[in-house]
Order: sequence, then structure tokens, then C-alpha cells
Amino acid sequence: MWGYWSSFFARLEVRREAWIGLSLVLSSIALTFVVAELAVRTLGNDPKRWQWRNFLANPAVTEGRWRTLQHDPLLGYVPRPGYSGRHNAARVLMTFDEHGLRVHDRDRPLPATQMPPILLVGDSYAMGEEVDDDETVAAHLQELLQRRVLNGGVLGYGMDQIVLRAEALVRQFQPRFLVVSFIADNVRRAQMRMLWGLEKPWFDVVDGGLVLRGVPVPQPALEPLDPVRGVLGYSFLIDVVMRRLELDDWWLEGQPVRAEEAHEEGAAVSCLLMERLRRLAKDHGAQVLLVAQYTPHAWLRQSTEDFEVGIIEPVLACARAAGLRTLDTRDAVEAAVRKGGLDRYYVSRHMTGDGNRLTAELIAEALSSATSSLPAPASTTSR
Repeated sequence: MWGYWSSFFARLEVRREAWIGLSLVLSSIALTFVVAELAVRTLGNDPKRWQWRNFLANPAVTEGRWRTLQHDPLLGYVPRPGYSGRHNAARVLMTFDEHGLRVHDRDRPLPATQMPPILLVGDSYAMGEEVDDDETVAAHLQELLQRRVLNGGVLGYGMDQIVLRAEALVRQFQPRFLVVSFIADNVRRAQMRMLWGLEKPWFDVVDGGLVLRGVPVPQPALEPLDPVRGVLGYSFLIDVVMRRLELDDWWLEGQPVRAEEAHEEGAAVSCLLMERLRRLAKDHGAQVLLVAQYTPHAWLRQSTEDFEVGIIEPVLACARAAGLRTLDTRDAVEAAVRKGGLDRYYVSRHMTGDGNRLTAELIAEALSSATSSLPAPASTTSR
């Protein structure tokens, strides 16, 4: 009997030691993982690295997406006609008319006899993603020039989508002036066949010309996260490792952060699109003004400013070579930020109402100096 109990307690002791050993191993692994996670977040430069969220299910992209947008077979997506509300990432008042143009109310009073409108196109900077309807560039520009300004900007667009939308809206509204706003990242987006988890149109360069690909754009197919990615996606470390190892096919499948390149010729495509804008203007009797804008990161780091300038300047040069007017907002915005502070002109990733007002003043000056058919803008107040 004593031998049985002695053997029994010996087995318990072995199991206890095994469990202690396993616990120590698991604790060491967990501690190592936590230290590595903190190290990657500390040493990284992604502004979102300290957020507690799943890095695959980007709320800034998914929040309210299909309330404010709808699928489009040519452009990938467009603003949803008739939408009005604050169900968007920035919780700002965002209103679109029956044509999918951003509405603003800075048109009272406008002259009784209206000339053909001014059309503004671009990405989220033109649309005014993080400000209310009456604080966009188009709203301020209309107030300054006392002339109808249509806001055709759409968040997330590449240079290719911007020009395609310009073509569609110019044919529809026959504007006298077409203002095309862009940032450096629009050039990179022109390389993509998929962006923000959505397929999009793109252009290939063939024999020195552009060939449109990817249309009609298929319906979006965002998928829910499986349980594994639903848990592991909260780790910034694992997210970085999976992307560095180029395991995107599984890690990002069906998610709004997925992006796929079609080629690496975004600069060449953007340059050729300037000639396309020239032909558009000639065919419809419009004048084009290409406006270069900058992100807030350009004024925080000299290297980022140099990077954005290095992408923007060749596009401006191509536009001038095509006979288009250009406006580089760099010097004026940088001077304003240095004097008034970054927070006055930028909110998160985009411009504030004051920033949009400054941009509108620069555009108004450029348009008025280029033609006698526009009145001189009111005295500037932002700088």
C-alpha cells in the first residue's frame, strides 16, 4: 500500500514540475512577445501604432463607408447622391446633392446672372473630408469669387480617378474653369489596381500612351475577419511582420487596408494625364488650373517635405509642358503654418476650415490673375 501511494505522489510531483516548467516557458514567451510588441510600437513611425484596435479592420476606412459612398463601375466608388449626415469617420456634416457633389451654402447672395460654374476635383483635400460642408475649399472659393463652385472631390482617389471623374463632370456641367487639386500620394495611388480594400481603375503606359484597365470595376467584396485574424490583428508586431514577409494574400484578404500595385509607373501615368486634361479643356472650352497641396507631415519633417516636393514638382512640370496653369501652395502654406501653428491649418490628416480658406484664397488669386472674366477676390484674411 505504501508503495502505491509513494508512486502516486511521485507522479503528482513530476506533473507539478512539468506544469511549472510549461508555465515558465509560456510566461517567458508572453513576456518576450510583450517586450517585442512595445519595442516595435516605440521604434515605429506609424502614427496609429499606439491605438488599441485591430490593424486589419481600419475604422477610418470602414466607418460609414457605404452610407456616404456607393459603387461605381468606372471610378470604383463615388459619393452617394442625396446623402446628408455625420455618420463618417470625422463626424462632420457631409452632404451630397443628387449628382454626388459636396453641397455648401456659401452662395448667398450670388449674382442673379450666373456664368458657367467652376468645377473643383481631387481627393479628400478637395472634398474636405474632416470639415463641415461650409468649410471646404469649394465653399470658401465660391464666397470669395461670388461664382458657383461645384465640389467634385472624392476621398481616397488616385490621380487616375481624379482625371476620370473630371472628364465625366466636365461633360455634364460644362464649367468655365476646372480646378484639379492633388497631393503627392495621388501619384502613388495611380499605380494601384486595389486600394482601401477596393478594386479601382488604372492606366497602363503602352507605346507612350495611356490604356485604361480594370473597368468595369467589380462590386466590392469586403469580408469579415476570421477568428485568428480577429485576435492577432490587434498586434502591431504581427501586423508589421506579416507585411514585411509579404504574406498579404492571407493576412489582408478582404480587408479595407489591402492594396495591390498594378505597376510602378505612377509618375509616368500622372504626367500623361496632364495631356489628357489639356485635351479635355480644349474639347469643352474650359481652362484648367492644377493645384499642388501638401500634407501636415511635410511641415513636421524636412525629409517628408522633400519627398512630397520630389513627387509633386515633376507633375507640375508636365502640366506646364501641356499648357496647363499650375499653382504650388507650398510656400504660402508653409509660411502660414510657421506663423500661425500647424493646428490652425490642419486637423489630423487634412486641412481645417482656415487651411481650406487659405487654399481657396490662393486659387482665387490664381484664377483672377489668369482671366478678366473673374472678379478680384476679397482681401485675404488667413495669412
